[in-house]
Amino acid sequence: MNLLFSPSLWRQAVRDLPPGEKDLTASNDLTDGFRPAPWLPGRHLQTILPTLLPGPSVGAEPEARLVEVVPGSRIQILVSSPSGAPRGTLVLIHGLGGCADSGYLRRTARMALQRGWYAVRVNLRNCGGTEALAQTLYNAGQSEDAGRVLEEIEAAGLPRPFGVVGFSLGGNLALRYAGLAGAACRADALVGINPPVDLEACVRCLEEPRNTVYQAYFTWKLCRLLRRIRRTRSVPGPFPKARAIRSVRRFDTLYTAPDGGYSSAEEYYRHASAAPHLRSLGVPALIVSSRNDPLVPVEMFGENTCGKSGNLRLLLPARGGHVGYWQSGTPRFWAGKAALDFLEQVTRSPGHSS
Repeated sequence: MNLLFSPSLWRQAVRDLPPGEKDLTASNDLTDGFRPAPWLPGRHLQTILPTLLPGPSVGAEPEARLVEVVPGSRIQILVSSPSGAPRGTLVLIHGLGGCADSGYLRRTARMALQRGWYAVRVNLRNCGGTEALAQTLYNAGQSEDAGRVLEEIEAAGLPRPFGVVGFSLGGNLALRYAGLAGAACRADALVGINPPVDLEACVRCLEEPRNTVYQAYFTWKLCRLLRRIRRTRSVPGPFPKARAIRSVRRFDTLYTAPDGGYSSAEEYYRHASAAPHLRSLGVPALIVSSRNDPLVPVEMFGENTCGKSGNLRLLLPARGGHVGYWQSGTPRFWAGKAALDFLEQVTRSPGHSS
């Protein structure tokens, strides 16, 4: 399914910000340091085109390891080592429909290795060709999986500090883990890139007519993954055909919620959202989310949703789309650099213990 051939998308392609949203860049508020490439003028182009560009080689062949997250279910992590003295270990978690080979993960991993970090790319349950490893579907509330990965790399002797960067749904998962763990969080610092910390609000946004293309795309990706899983084990519910399912909410109602033990998709969204737990963060955390994200409304990062936490910082650039952040300068993927800059700043600050 090619998102670029949607007439409705192209009609909106060069509109940068939602109606009524102030353009901070035009107001010379450039403290975030991000300027999109001039050939990406709108939120949809900024979201979609970077995903179509091939991800770079991460380097030498990574070491694949399996981590048991719950009895009977394992996930795969891909561990890459820097060439010089290690600076720490970075865990990277992909978003909905992604995997450890997603372009944004590969770009961030490459940057991390160049800066001396171990890079650990995570394939969440069933993702990245691991359909036979888990007995459950993956969902946004499986924050214990992040904790198990951190336990595993600690037991393996990978160097601290431990940083975690989660993208989109992976950002919600990582932040939820840290909020629930509080002072017991095994990470030294975290970053969520466009994290949907209020899942109900994001699903409602996805259901808006202007986002029909994204709705169709994610539904198609989820149905395709479920068909692959059903080649290895049974999953209750009707045949997962995107044209019949039609929406992420419907998919979650039929498959994700019952598989996770929830009575409804709405209960799943309430339980799995990170927002109620952000005030309990026990380590430094950063949320990066653009104000023109078509899928994650920036309003959800207000105090009414996220609460107050002295450990949480927000970086909300005017542009960038959803996990796009493609710039003219080097590196192209600005969000990966911003995440690494933050992690390196807070883990070397006076009084930080790792």
